[in-house]
Amino acid sequence: MRAYHQPALLPYKVEDGLSPFLSPAALDFLYNMRQVELINNTNRLSAGTELENKPLYDTIMESVRDPKLVPLTNNASHAWSIDFFLQSLTNTAQDPSSTVERIVGARFGGFEKFKESFTNSALAMFGNGWTWLVVNESGTLSVMNTFNAASPFVSLSMKANIGVNGVTYGSIQRAQNQRMVARVLPVLGLSMWQEAYIPDYGLDRAAYVNNFWKVVNWERVEQRVMSSFNSGM
Repeated sequence: MRAYHQPALLPYKVEDGLSPFLSPAALDFLYNMRQVELINNTNRLSAGTELENKPLYDTIMESVRDPKLVPLTNNASHAWSIDFFLQSLTNTAQDPSSTVERIVGARFGGFEKFKESFTNSALAMFGNGWTWLVVNESGTLSVMNTFNAASPFVSLSMKANIGVNGVTYGSIQRAQNQRMVARVLPVLGLSMWQEAYIPDYGLDRAAYVNNFWKVVNWERVEQRVMSSFNSGM
């Protein structure tokens, strides 16, 4: 029987890499090895449960409420994040549209200020994690970090304050054996896991983040931003 979850197709060829950001070998590891491992674990851990054959997002949002399902949450969440990250990249250099520059710049005091805030948050990460540009429930764009396999929509307490500047470290809270979740919609994500940057950059994370900006698919980011506004986030 075919497993429900499969790695999603990418809009570029893995064997070509994403110059100058990720070499073919590094991209092959992330997509054909790490992502496959996470997907296989998700299928195995959800087999025979009510979460079997549910989309990754639903699996994450339902399993995160049960501390006994932490292994499933971690694998599904990290698989979702890697896919979101890789789908946000392009092998064709793009400049952000005037719409993206205007919307993002209005929140951060300029588009370059946004890139600076995002970069600073990424480089402030200690250990493995993710840096995100998200839209919260009030429709506000913010930069945030999550740790380890945590996704942005399951790592914040409901009262967390996501700021424009600096780093917000989301904490998972338990109440009556349930973990709190928050409604935020990610529109851009960057893996700050060592598995993503060490193959090509060693410990030079600054060079890794700098090259990330050269392969961002700004058309995809704009689609996500506009979709979030239209959905009432």
